Amino acid sequence: MATKMLPLPTPLPPSSTTATFSSPAATLDPLVRSIFKTSTVTFYLNSAKQTLTNVDPSATLLEFIRSHHGLKGTKLGCGEGGCGACTVVIQQLDARGKVECRAINACLAPIVSGTPSAVLAPGERD
Repeated sequence: MATKMLPLPTPLPPSSTTATFSSPAATLDPLVRSIFKTSTVTFYLNSAKQTLTNVDPSATLLEFIRSHHGLKGTKLGCGEGGCGACTVVIQQLDARGKVECRAINACLAPIVSGTPSAVLAPGERD
């Protein structure tokens, strides 16, 4: 009895065989850039008024808090929002004009997202 040779499967193209991973900020960057052309963002960080112009749409709130103000109490842990090390409290006015406080993951929040009225971040300095 003769053995029949089965054809080999066609290999996948090289680009689809390697997995690519990107940060949340890199993934959101094209979308954010398409919405915000230029911006002035104003908010309060621990009671100090912050006015930023032409903000990089991919810059996160965590990067701003840690690098521009030396507030090292807000940490970068997992970078995916699962560990809670980057948690800050934001305050915004709701539809009724009342202050609403929410905890957010600063490592996932672009500075231009939602523009809170106030950000309360742990005050540990260098």
